[in-house]
Amino acid sequence: MGSDLFALSALAKELKEELVGARIDKIQQPEVDELRFFVRAKGKNQCLVVSCNAGAPRIHLTKSKKTSPQVAPNLCMLLRKYLLSATIGDVSIYDYDRIIRVRFDAKTEMRDEATFYLFVEIMNRYSNIVFTDENLVILDAVKHLPLDVERNHVVLRGVPYSPVEQKKISYLTDCFSIFDDFNGGDLHRFIQDNISGFSGATIEELLLRANVNSNIEKLSANEKERLCKAVKDFASVYSNEPKIQIQPCIINNKEVYPILYRSLADSTESNVVRFESMSEAYDSLFTDCDKDIRNKARLKSLATIAKHLRQKVEKNIAIDLQKLAECEDMDKFRLWGELIVNYIYLIKKGDEKLVCTNYYDNSQVEIPLDLRLSPSKNSTAYYAKYNKLKRTKEFVSQKLEKDKNLLEYVKSIEDEIANLPYESDTVAIEQELTMLGGTKKKSAKNKIRKEKAEPPYVYFVDGFYIYRGKNNIQNDELTFKIASSNDIWLHLKNEHGSHTIIVTEGRQVPNKVLKIAGEITASTKQASCEVDYTERRNVKRKPDGHPGQVIYVNYKTMVSEPNPHKNLETRK
Repeated sequence: MGSDLFALSALAKELKEELVGARIDKIQQPEVDELRFFVRAKGKNQCLVVSCNAGAPRIHLTKSKKTSPQVAPNLCMLLRKYLLSATIGDVSIYDYDRIIRVRFDAKTEMRDEATFYLFVEIMNRYSNIVFTDENLVILDAVKHLPLDVERNHVVLRGVPYSPVEQKKISYLTDCFSIFDDFNGGDLHRFIQDNISGFSGATIEELLLRANVNSNIEKLSANEKERLCKAVKDFASVYSNEPKIQIQPCIINNKEVYPILYRSLADSTESNVVRFESMSEAYDSLFTDCDKDIRNKARLKSLATIAKHLRQKVEKNIAIDLQKLAECEDMDKFRLWGELIVNYIYLIKKGDEKLVCTNYYDNSQVEIPLDLRLSPSKNSTAYYAKYNKLKRTKEFVSQKLEKDKNLLEYVKSIEDEIANLPYESDTVAIEQELTMLGGTKKKSAKNKIRKEKAEPPYVYFVDGFYIYRGKNNIQNDELTFKIASSNDIWLHLKNEHGSHTIIVTEGRQVPNKVLKIAGEITASTKQASCEVDYTERRNVKRKPDGHPGQVIYVNYKTMVSEPNPHKNLETRK
């Protein structure tokens, strides 16, 4: 969702007019790939957001707010060291590419003047934020990149900053002679391959305004003149005398455009939302988009962690089963030890085996002997092997039960993540994974000031409150801290799922309320399923279990159709 150079040119010019002379009052880094500069400009407080997130790279003024880590990351600390109380000297396009350079005029501790630059590369997955001194030597960056042979680009501390080498001609330069090389065919593709700065949508708009067909055998002098004029008009957006009036808008809720693209807008402009400034447009588009992208990324990361945990537990279970299989012959070693003692008189020096009768079933038994040991020590060795395998079996059997229990718990976390809406809080799930060792416990450096964890789902049906948990920790709290002993408890039969509570307050629960509670409990499934229900007094924590794992008795079962009943959700 990166912008092309045409849009960034308009944005850079706007930011320059708005921010030159602004004083830096505060710097924050709420995300690993996002910076926020709180500035005082033209008598009012502003917030400049800079992000190199692959899904939402951008730089613009914002009114949105974000919480930050209690201890700032290293890059943020470095920026504070050099830029607090500095002023913004310039905002410009750098190297005729999708790079916005912000110049900061600062003073050193000795009150000497100093200049620093922040390069914001807006190039989708290649986006980056690079901080340099006045000689363009890199002091730090969000993404440190070793030498990229393909792109001839390196971003490391102490290395001079150099943008990616352009193989195309920028439309901001004198690019018109390039049209002399057009020999017919796809003009859209020709412009895309030879002139940098234009997205596909901008090229379509350019051709529309020049009234030139994309599929053409050869450009006439008149067509070339119209095309060059259209390019000049687009390039003038970055000049002091623009020939096109900037009218920021969002079209199809997908991208910010500095002017109305007639090639995209419908006749009634019903798919167009207009704004007073480029920053307002970017802020409107990216505030929710950024939240969505980060929530999806966070859930994807948690799902990956849970998957690795599950695979680890499954591997441990396989090892447990293998060890138990090795213990199946332990009784044979006890028997061999016993038979050697009883038939010791048959063993002669140099015998490699003892052939004797098993007096338990009258079968012939052949027992290997270790020539290095005496007969009695051979017997002792087999007894020792038997005792070792016996202890192993006892230990591994207990461990296997715990591992199976853990596997069910991890699978329940995977189900939680799969059924969790993108906008939901993930703190509790992160806490569960941390308890299992899936994620490292956050230090003060990484902790973010967060509000109280989200409450469970709450529904109000015919005078009864119904609660449904969002995760295992919440399920545990609902069942054993919030619910009373005579409340009704519901859960999917023999499956992972939420705990649901009907608060009875001593009243008889009508069938309608029970039916709706069952449907809410089954709402994470795709088809009808069985739901168990019983009084809360019949539910106990599973011995040595994990949060949310229970055993219950004296229950009844009903078949419920999945229905989230969002219209019945409320707050208590």
